[in-house]
Amino acid sequence: MEFYDMIEAIRNARNHHKLVIFVGAGVSRNSGIPTWGQMVRVFADAIGYPQHRLSTSEYIRIPQYYYGMDDSTDHQEYYGMLKKLISKEQKPNIINELIVQLKPEHIVTTNYDKLLDWASDEYEVIRCDRDLLKSHSNHYLIKMHGDIDNVEKLVFKEQDYLQYSQTHRLMETYLKSLLIDHVFLFVGYSLNDYNLNTFTSWIDYIAGEMNVKREMHKNFFLSSSHQAGSSYLKRYYEDKGLLVIDMYHLPREVEERVKEVPLQEELGRRTYAVLELL
Repeated sequence: MEFYDMIEAIRNARNHHKLVIFVGAGVSRNSGIPTWGQMVRVFADAIGYPQHRLSTSEYIRIPQYYYGMDDSTDHQEYYGMLKKLISKEQKPNIINELIVQLKPEHIVTTNYDKLLDWASDEYEVIRCDRDLLKSHSNHYLIKMHGDIDNVEKLVFKEQDYLQYSQTHRLMETYLKSLLIDHVFLFVGYSLNDYNLNTFTSWIDYIAGEMNVKREMHKNFFLSSSHQAGSSYLKRYYEDKGLLVIDMYHLPREVEERVKEVPLQEELGRRTYAVLELL
């Protein structure tokens, strides 16, 4: 599928109230908040963990190592470091605002910050299973890994990820149910992001379980890597139910628009330029 064909498919899902946008740390980075990987490396530095070519599995294990070595009362050193890393003072950036203006059916984020909360009052914020049970809205901002206001409940270390299906049973079930007839658009995730790998495994499983035909139901990923244009990566994600929009090989007119976007980081400018086409 070519670039504008993918844009049209996403736009069509939006117009039919079937679009769900997943927002990763790459979006919050444009407001000066560290990415998930940057946060992990702070914990790695604190315990002297070698950081040359960290694997995906190590990214969730390093905070677990720190947690296990933390002898402070109720692990307050661990939670205190998370509080320092995730600012409550940063303001939404224009990508946050544009995502809200697109009015997807739901917004889902693995970010812990408040940027999307502040950008919109039209979405009911869901931070835990209990919020789903008492919700009164048809449009949700689902903070699937928690919120900085309740740092003890953040999904960050290995144990949190491994127990997610038990601790967030309703939230996970609800998100998986959306896979059946909604289109997912992933923004702000890297190719080696553990969260993205989790989502693609859900997509792959649900498609097989529900006998959803790949050619009839597509999901999309705004790539954040120069490697995304490689044939093997495109095929890998297509096999997992994701079409890759290569943001480093955009049509000429979109490349020209990238230069005009008022954001400091190039990836942020590219993300905005693509999203505003929707």
